[in-house]
Amino acid sequence: MFGIKQYFSKIIAFLNVIVGIGIVLSVIAHNISPGKIAFLQITGLVFPSLAMLSLAFLLYFILTKRKFVVISLLIVLISLSSYPRNFQITIFNKSVPEKNDIKLLTYNVQRFGISNNNEGSQATRDTILNFLIKENAGIYCLQEYHSTSGSLYGPLKKIRDTLGAATYYYESYYNPRYNQLSGLAIFSDYKAIDKGKLKFQGSRTFGIYLDLLINSDTVRLFNIHLASIKLQPADLDYVTNTHPDKDNKSSSIEIYHKLADAYKLREKQINLIRKEINKSPYPVILCGDFNDSPNSWAYNNISSELNDAFREKGNGLSKTYNGPIPMLRIDYIFTDDFYKAKGYHRYRHHWSDHFPISSIITKD
Repeated sequence: MFGIKQYFSKIIAFLNVIVGIGIVLSVIAHNISPGKIAFLQITGLVFPSLAMLSLAFLLYFILTKRKFVVISLLIVLISLSSYPRNFQITIFNKSVPEKNDIKLLTYNVQRFGISNNNEGSQATRDTILNFLIKENAGIYCLQEYHSTSGSLYGPLKKIRDTLGAATYYYESYYNPRYNQLSGLAIFSDYKAIDKGKLKFQGSRTFGIYLDLLINSDTVRLFNIHLASIKLQPADLDYVTNTHPDKDNKSSSIEIYHKLADAYKLREKQINLIRKEINKSPYPVILCGDFNDSPNSWAYNNISSELNDAFREKGNGLSKTYNGPIPMLRIDYIFTDDFYKAKGYHRYRHHWSDHFPISSIITKD
């Protein structure tokens, strides 16, 4: 029996070291550009899981009084620097805006469940729209917004009027095909005086902005959708449940290349966004789908310019990805120092592969 316990402890110790290596890589990943070492960014996707495992291993070694407790404690201490990016506890969190506060909601609606062949549930679109109306936000930033002229809520003006918004701005990712458009949309109670978009020649628009008159101030609002990894359902199934009938080597290489390409493109997109932030003549609010974790180079470079509403007023982990990778936060709301967050909320609605988030912000 003693031999079995000793053997089990050695296995746990080995796994602890593997987790520790993953944590070290994920902690340093946010400082290394994907153009130099792309694979480091992958470790950031699983940092919350690695952190939880490291705490479980530490507790095990403390209870069993094993000598590995020192190594396990060191691993946990290394991970602590990334905790504020991923985990928060807030006592005072405003849920209802007061006069002159701004309530902003961002949501990747995943085309409202409509497929490329225009097949899908109108009920999903209606449910999401009713949710948006109920939230009564002053600003809505939607990614993967989808419309067709024939649908009940297709025309943007009709949705703007339904939401009671004063203005809207929409930019398609692609050229119109089959009478369908998919892209970024902003609906706002506030008057817009200018607009613009962010894109590289030959690629899709990945960001739009509106200059809004909010109370007595002019604010530049960015709605961002960074490059996705473009993993297909079969890829995700392979990652989470490896099938013996699949070519493990070729599948792994293909998925890695998809990840690396997305990280490198996001690096270019982030560099352009930072330039736009720095040259903005107005205070900046930025939100959207980053397709990247808080331990990523992309997040680190935006959070060095702006304040993360989750880190100011969030609770827990705020998982925003509704998919097979656990505890993954990839949707964000940022403000510059002109504003501060008074509240932050993540909604548990399963109508998309993302969960919506909102924040109540006010002039600092």
